[in-house]
Amino acid sequence: MLRNYLVTALRNLMRNRLYAGITILGLAVAFTAAILIGQFVRNELTYDHWIPGYERVYKINNTLVQPGQPPAIADIGPAALASQIRAALPGAEAIARLEQDFPSVKTPRDAAGANDNVFAWADPDIFKVLPLPVLAGNLDTALQQPDTVVITHAAARKYFHRDLPIGDTLLIQRGTQGWHALRVTAVLKDLPSNTNLVAQLFASSRSAYSPVALFDARPANSGGGDVFTYVRVKPGVSPADLQRAVDIATRPETALAARLSPGSKWLFSPIPLGDVHLTPVNRTVVVPSRTGSRTVAYGMAGVGALIVLVAAINFVTLMTARAARRGVEVGVRKATGAQRTDLMAQFIGEALLQVALAAIIATAAAEALIKPFDAFIQRDVPLDFAHDPALTATVVTVAVVVGLLASVYPAVVLSSFRPAAVLKGGPIRSGGSPAARATLVVIQFAILVCLIATTATIWRQTQFALAQGLGAQDSKLLFVALAPCNSPFQQEARKLPGVASTACSSYSALNMPGGTQLTIVQLGGGRKTTFAMGPVEFGFFELFGVRPLAGRTFQRDHGEDGVLANPMTAAMPTVIINQTAARALGFSDPRAAIDKQLSWSRFRPGAPPSADPPPPAPSRIVGVVPDMPMTVRTAADPTFYYVAPAQSSFVDIRMTDQDVPGTLKAIRDTWNRTNPGQPFNSLWLSQFRLGQYFDLTVQGTTVAICAGLAVLIACLGLFALSAYTTERRTKEIGVRKAMGADTRDVVLLLLWQFTVPVLVATAVAIPLGFLAMNWWLRGFVYHAPLSLWIFVAAAVAGVAIAWLTVSWQSFAVAKAKPAGALRYE
Repeated sequence: MLRNYLVTALRNLMRNRLYAGITILGLAVAFTAAILIGQFVRNELTYDHWIPGYERVYKINNTLVQPGQPPAIADIGPAALASQIRAALPGAEAIARLEQDFPSVKTPRDAAGANDNVFAWADPDIFKVLPLPVLAGNLDTALQQPDTVVITHAAARKYFHRDLPIGDTLLIQRGTQGWHALRVTAVLKDLPSNTNLVAQLFASSRSAYSPVALFDARPANSGGGDVFTYVRVKPGVSPADLQRAVDIATRPETALAARLSPGSKWLFSPIPLGDVHLTPVNRTVVVPSRTGSRTVAYGMAGVGALIVLVAAINFVTLMTARAARRGVEVGVRKATGAQRTDLMAQFIGEALLQVALAAIIATAAAEALIKPFDAFIQRDVPLDFAHDPALTATVVTVAVVVGLLASVYPAVVLSSFRPAAVLKGGPIRSGGSPAARATLVVIQFAILVCLIATTATIWRQTQFALAQGLGAQDSKLLFVALAPCNSPFQQEARKLPGVASTACSSYSALNMPGGTQLTIVQLGGGRKTTFAMGPVEFGFFELFGVRPLAGRTFQRDHGEDGVLANPMTAAMPTVIINQTAARALGFSDPRAAIDKQLSWSRFRPGAPPSADPPPPAPSRIVGVVPDMPMTVRTAADPTFYYVAPAQSSFVDIRMTDQDVPGTLKAIRDTWNRTNPGQPFNSLWLSQFRLGQYFDLTVQGTTVAICAGLAVLIACLGLFALSAYTTERRTKEIGVRKAMGADTRDVVLLLLWQFTVPVLVATAVAIPLGFLAMNWWLRGFVYHAPLSLWIFVAAAVAGVAIAWLTVSWQSFAVAKAKPAGALRYE
């Protein structure tokens, strides 16, 4: 029996090669896209799940809540937090801190070092909290001693050109300090790509010059430091127990809240390690930030499911439309004793055979495309069917489920023919309900129109995001790391022919990750609030093309602007505030803020660490500038800027259009001449901004590719359906032409038949797509307007695609002579 079914199925496939090929190809394309998207989503949802016992590990996040301002969420916190949680939580198994740093790194035989953004200072217990896979060395003791470092295998190959450099020395330099030697005590296996740990060098925080050690040397209530705090709890300790301990450690009377403005508060919360990647933050020190998005992950999964749905709809429409071709076969089988259940089993088996062929093709295609896909998303997504039983089982299950769901209705239709009706020689009515097929076409094209509109909306939002903030998409802005900024390099670089202008700026002024410095400000004797500070140099706003909304920018001929040229002066500089700061101070009109007094506490260089800030002193507001947010996802901080080159970390260089590569070489040569032996660390602003919105680019490109695949699959199905439909109406077309209809009339008739369901699809897709995209855009604080014309254009594109697909077949049938269709009548 099974052999008979198999032979019949293969013969049917060979007899209907065109339609079988279209069905299998459409399913294979859909399955390939679904496999790749599914692996991406799986990778997103399983960050750090490979770490043993990750379920008992938490990262401490905090949220700054201020009256009238959106919450600022950070994954960094004070260095003292770890010891305070340890005292409040007996159920803590281990607590450790990580401090992301960017020192120059080299080996003793290297002439000059290079900044490495995968360097971190770590407490000795970090590997008890996060037991990472080790190649050599004892992680329990690896960081117990000062001046030790644990590196990954990739870092070992990079710096020492061998696998296990245990006992060798790395040299690091922080700022203007001298070189410090670190001894390699252990080598880790390379970490998977789905981890939030970007570090590849873990140096002991017990080194006297480490930032963590310097923070610990301050008074216990100073509250300084920007570190990641990780807690591993003992079995049986609940998240609620940890939250209570965190609340005790950060109660309002502690120094952690001492520097906040009235009405403001810090809210600390433990985030499970498995959820860290998908928990949004807008304050971090990680460059680049690896924070993901549940919305993106689930949205991508939905797009993959829609592609499979489009292909399954093709399968159902083609199977039911061609049901009449198998009427005689069904009649003969029933006349010879076949039961309806036997026929249904046969047809379901034939459908599963086609789905199985599509799945086999899809797995081979996914294997061939996984490397380009990894390069596109800049991640190593594993795809190993032989050694990943969960992946194989998922693909098989999805294929079987899709095959069963897509084949049940065609099987019911095909097995429903009555022997008497099909064997007496009369006309056989096409299988299935025409209304059902039209409904499926409506669903298919509604998905298509939604995907086209989604692609356009994401593209517009990406372009909008890139056009916001400092420098927008300027490709001629270069940042060179240098602290303090005011130096011979800047003076010499400013003289180069290809350099238009230079200015110093700080992390905070540039809205770089981890650069926000906060202080309490007070307007006159009234309102207090917490502001971000942005030290800059003269010419900063002019370099970025920022024009004040009111007042002026900093000018050298205004002596009060540059009083901090002497950093030990007691005088307070003038300040410029952004629009959000003006609103926070109660000024709805920026012009009303000009010449008002803003009081804040300024720490002088060399002042000893203290829990109490200096008494506030007034600065005069001389200008209000537009907001320059870090990203379009978060609201701009209330910020004030002041001239203090000594507190800046970057030389910002704007180049002219002439010979940019030559100018860059001249800048490097100038650096080597003015800073011999120091690494040249630079960053193009355009590259930084593209990195900020890399997830948007990936999401938009993926949806665009999926929309293209949906178009391909829908066109294949519509072409096959139109070919069959025009074939079924050959006699009708012959009669119409014999009665005087011309080719144009017939073509319009056939086009209209397929246009109606597409128009219905657009009527369904436009409101649904509008609601979905409106919800998606609400995830951004600043976003492009959602325009109706995008959905109208998507609808027009859907109709055009349908016309282009069926027009050739319709024209070919319409221009045929009537005699060919009527000669047997």
